[in-house]
Amino acid sequence: MNPRAATAILLGLAAAPALAESGQEWLTRMGAALNNSSYVGEFVCESAGRSERLAITYRVRDGVVSERLVSLSGSGRELVRENDEVVVYLPDRKLAIIERRWGRSDLLGALPNFEAGATPWYRVEWVGRETLEDFGPAAVVAVRPLDGYRFGYRLWIDLDTHLPVRSDLSDQNGRVVERLRFSRLRFDDGIPDSAFEPAVNRNRLRWVRQAPQDNDEAPSWRAAQVPPGFRLSTSSLQSVAGTGSPVSHLVYSDGLATISVFIQTPAPGKVPARGTTRSGVASAFSTVVDGHQVTAVGEVPPQALEYIATGLRPASPPAPAAAPNRRN
Repeated sequence: MNPRAATAILLGLAAAPALAESGQEWLTRMGAALNNSSYVGEFVCESAGRSERLAITYRVRDGVVSERLVSLSGSGRELVRENDEVVVYLPDRKLAIIERRWGRSDLLGALPNFEAGATPWYRVEWVGRETLEDFGPAAVVAVRPLDGYRFGYRLWIDLDTHLPVRSDLSDQNGRVVERLRFSRLRFDDGIPDSAFEPAVNRNRLRWVRQAPQDNDEAPSWRAAQVPPGFRLSTSSLQSVAGTGSPVSHLVYSDGLATISVFIQTPAPGKVPARGTTRSGVASAFSTVVDGHQVTAVGEVPPQALEYIATGLRPASPPAPAAAPNRRN
């Protein structure tokens, strides 16, 4: 047995009483390790019968967050982040998109950021310990939704590093809809700046900047009904390539799950989209409200998207009414 594995087992045994009592404590340790550490790794994301292998480089230095995600499955897609500025490189489309993204990284967005405010809508359970082939002993924690408007998680957290090495996203029936599984993950405090340089030839790409416009006024659209626990977290006007007018963007969150709502005036002669579509684990619901195209997108059950999109109203002063709980 290698020294690292032996140390991890000893740490796990020494902490056994605490582990058995608190899945929440392990989620807190995981969040601290992800947000405050520098690390590199490779993982596979499986969803809707498709599989993509990606590499991640993540560094925190003097309060500045740098991140690079690279698809290793053929498309060459890359994402490079410096704090809140993100560049998405799509070499197969000869396109680079610059945009602002606040909050968590794209990898961290696929993992729970379990906050105290989300407690009424999820139940955290300590499951036990399990030995994974590539990483050894792991703490297993389940985050279960208490209604049908959100998905649940099961996480495998490395006992030694506190980093998540596997995450299963499940629907209300317990069916796994997305699995994120690391094959390699390690701390690295010496990541150089060159590690965040994209591999694509940037001179051959068409560059598009998508940025929110200045908007100090209250949102001109509001949801008259939202799933229980969801609240408006951000709102903005965005200039989006290919659209003739600004797009209103509302983001609703329960502290863990997020729903983005886009409202725009349809282009002349274009038939508005209606109904539900799906891409991997993410779903989208489109409808028409007051002559505007409304699209709600998120990694949540489709009924949550439909509920919030059909309740959208222009400039409504009343607070949103909560939907009745849909218990499993």
